Amino acid sequence: MKVGRAGPPDLVIPERQTENYEELCAWYSGFSFCEHYRKVVQAQCEAIVRAQLTEAGEKVTDRIVEMKARLHPGYLAYLERHLYGRILWERAFLAQGGMR
Repeated sequence: MKVGRAGPPDLVIPERQTENYEELCAWYSGFSFCEHYRKVVQAQCEAIVRAQLTEAGEKVTDRIVEMKARLHPGYLAYLERHLYGRILWERAFLAQGGMR
């Protein structure tokens, strides 16, 4: 029986389910889900990058891992998805206050 290595892990990237005001507030207001999950996604990307660097025999430092993780496609995809959500929330927030 041949035992092989597992492939790279999949990222768990949480998504909003709707665009209603209450859910947008939960995701993007002061103490929001978005920032918490950004850190979770970043930690996942750091683990992937650290494993890739170690496997390639390259130098591994926390700074290198952090920099490369912030350029990981999964991290950038998370930022892109939730930038759009932040824009929706801000527009809805201003509309609720009669500012637009």
